Amino acid sequence: FVARVKMPGKRLMLYLGILPVIMPSFIGAFSWIILLGRQGVVRYFLNLALGPLGIEIPSIYGMFGMILVMILTYYPFVFLLSHGAFSSANALLEDAGMLMGADRWRIFRTITLPLVIPSLGAAALLVFIRAIGNFGIPAMIGGDKYVLPTLIYFRVNGFWDLNGASSIAVVNVIITAGVLWFQKYVVSRREYETISASHVEIKQHEHPAIRIFALVYCLFVLTISLLPQFVIILMSFFEKWQGLAPEGFTFANYARIPQVAKGELWNSLYLSITATILTAILGSIIAYITERRKPKGAAILDMAVMAPFILPGTVVSVALLSAFSGKNWISIGGTYTIIIIAYMVRRTPYVYRAVAASLTQLNPSLEEASTIAGAHWIYTFRRVSVPLILPGIISGSILTFSTLLQELSTTILLYSSQTRTVPILIYGSVADGRLGEASALSVLLLAVVFIIVYLTNRSKGKGLSAGLKMG
Repeated sequence: FVARVKMPGKRLMLYLGILPVIMPSFIGAFSWIILLGRQGVVRYFLNLALGPLGIEIPSIYGMFGMILVMILTYYPFVFLLSHGAFSSANALLEDAGMLMGADRWRIFRTITLPLVIPSLGAAALLVFIRAIGNFGIPAMIGGDKYVLPTLIYFRVNGFWDLNGASSIAVVNVIITAGVLWFQKYVVSRREYETISASHVEIKQHEHPAIRIFALVYCLFVLTISLLPQFVIILMSFFEKWQGLAPEGFTFANYARIPQVAKGELWNSLYLSITATILTAILGSIIAYITERRKPKGAAILDMAVMAPFILPGTVVSVALLSAFSGKNWISIGGTYTIIIIAYMVRRTPYVYRAVAASLTQLNPSLEEASTIAGAHWIYTFRRVSVPLILPGIISGSILTFSTLLQELSTTILLYSSQTRTVPILIYGSVADGRLGEASALSVLLLAVVFIIVYLTNRSKGKGLSAGLKMG
């Protein structure tokens, strides 16, 4: 609708549609507990209205709740990728179909849809990878319904059964790899290119009924998806919310943060900053080696670096626990070190891809000149390449840092009482019923992430840092 229907506020809808992406999924799940939990405000209101009819709305807990919250959490990925595909599709093909007498449905089915299938496939794969590895949403609202990440967590946390958890992790990896192969197989069966030197502007639907329906639908989806942010902010100023309105207005939830979360705030910053710095160094070096040195086995190295990107955090954590805990030769379980290693394993692909993209856009002549002058490749990398790819390093590092601040699925199996982070504290506060405290911590976390994203986009807009542009 946003790409093909003429309606007001399209640019604002595009920006607002991205906002749920920066919100950690477990915070979104927590906000829906306030709305549709056993004593949720929306559920209370609906049951009050439908009670005379003998209808009772079930709570958010269970399979339906998990699916609903995941849809509202991950739809922006599909929205962004499909919007770009629908906006860039060549309208000449659609015009040709219309001139040949085809109706709009046939044009959409035989021309438009095949052109956007690669983008839809990529979006579907991205959503699947994130959904199958999500721990926060099922842990908070899954109830008695287990998914693979929560099952892994309870096998480790409840029984310290690393063998059983490893078996479940293998199943998770096999399923993810199978879906990845299937997506590539479907897309590779056909070619989705248009060969044309001209491009015409896509005609927007202007029928009043279509415009009204599209506007109402988009506003409804945006309202539902942005409701969690509003609820979390509002709840952070109250003690409890049981019924139609919150009760007990207070600033105490924020005033208690230095007392209840001092150690967790320090741990989150320390772990995120340390892992980001190490990831930036490691990812940059690997990208330089694969893109410039091109040794034998570069493709294998690329695959090894990118493989953790599709792995859930609980799977990576189980692997590290099996290797570095208990009676193993190197035992670092429960330490900062094992969490930093886990963060690096999962986030190195961000910096690696950002730097690799920067290197592919740079002419290697300057680096070749340095080599001809007798400089070692390490010196060339440090004095010539790094200044040129610094924008890509910064871009990947910002993305890494902002996501590590929100990391829950990786940390949940690795933390100890000395290494708890803010997401772990929020998770525990919700489990203990301290919703006001959890809301204040969530607002703090959201504010930090939002400021990082805002400053990044502002720097891009002003052109102060070309490196924040990845291609």
